[in-house]
Amino acid sequence: MNRRASSGAPQTSGRAASHGERLAGVELDLPDFERVRIPDLLLPVEHRVSEHLEQIRSPYVDWVVNAKLVEPGTRGHDVLMRMKLDDCSALIFPDHPRELVLYGAISLALFFALDDVVDDVNADLSKKLAYIRRVGQIASGDAPAAPDDHIVRAWHRWFKEIEGFASPPVFEAFAGALRFHLRALRAQTLEDQSAVLCPTTYLMRRRDNVGSSYFLPLAAIFLEREHGLSMQGVLEDQHIKSITELAALVIVIHNELLGLYKDTRSGEANFVTLLRREHGIGLQDACDLSGRLADDMVKAMVQMEADLPALVDGYEEKAEAITRCVRTACSLIRGTLDWYRITRRYYDEKYFAM
Repeated sequence: MNRRASSGAPQTSGRAASHGERLAGVELDLPDFERVRIPDLLLPVEHRVSEHLEQIRSPYVDWVVNAKLVEPGTRGHDVLMRMKLDDCSALIFPDHPRELVLYGAISLALFFALDDVVDDVNADLSKKLAYIRRVGQIASGDAPAAPDDHIVRAWHRWFKEIEGFASPPVFEAFAGALRFHLRALRAQTLEDQSAVLCPTTYLMRRRDNVGSSYFLPLAAIFLEREHGLSMQGVLEDQHIKSITELAALVIVIHNELLGLYKDTRSGEANFVTLLRREHGIGLQDACDLSGRLADDMVKAMVQMEADLPALVDGYEEKAEAITRCVRTACSLIRGTLDWYRITRRYYDEKYFAM
C-alpha cells in the first residue's frame, strides 16, 4: 500500500475553516492508475474517537465469529480484521453509548458482507436480487429458513438484538429506514451503472443505498435509551431530514473520491469518473469538482442547523434530541473519512472484498 494513498492514521487536526475544519488531501499514486490528488476536504466536526473502542473490540470479533460471518484462519477473517470496522464505529459514534459502538461495528460488517455480494460485477443478477429481497424480508420480521446462508442468519440475529434495545416507534423508524436501504440496493444491480448519463442520478442512487441511510435511526435507538430522549419526532421532522440527507450525500462523495482506485480496478461505477465523462474534463479536475460539491453541502448543513430554532415547532423541548441527531450526522461524515485513512479496503486489492 502506497503511503501517499493512505497514511495509516487519520488526520487528527486540520486547518480551521468558517464551517468546520479542512483536512489536507492525499495523493492516489497506485499501480496501473492515473495519479491524482484527492482535494482538501471540509469536515463539519473535529476528529474524535469513542472511549469505548477497546471495550468493544473483543465482543465485536466474538459476535461476527459466533454468527459465522467469518471464520478464524480464513481469508475473510483476515480481510475483516484489516478493514478495522470496530475503529470505524468508534470514529463515527464518538460520543455515543457503548452498545451503539458495538452494534455499529457489527452493522458495518453486515453491510459490507452484503455490499460485496451486490457489487460483484461477475455475479448472477437474479441471485443478487434474490439476496437483497431475502434480507429485506428478514428486516420485515421473517425468521431464517433452511436455505438461508450465514449472512442472512447474521442479519436476522443483529436485527432482533437491536429490537431489544428500542422503543417500538423508533424501532419501526429504524426498520423502515433499513428496508428502504435494502430496496435501494437494487439500483446497484442495474446494468447501466457505468453508463448512467447523469452523474446526479448515480449520486442520488448512492445516497439511498449507502449504509448511513439507516445509521441515524440506529443511533437514535441508543440515544433515546441512554439519555431519556424522545427521538421519533426528530427523525420525522423534514427540516432535520434535509440536513441528514445532505450528510449522506457528503459521505457518498467522499466515498467516491477515496474509493476511486478500488472502483476503477473492480470495474464499478464511480461519481468522479462519471463527472469526468459527462463534462469532458480530466480526472484531477473531476476530483476537484467532487470535493467542491461536498464542501458546499457541508457548509449548507452548518447553515441549515443554525436555522432549526426558527423552523422546528417546539424546538426548545426537542433541542437536546435535535442536537444529538445533527451532531451524529456530522460525526458520520468525519468518522467515515478518518476511517478511510486507516482501512486497507480502498487501496489494497487483496482487501477489496470480504
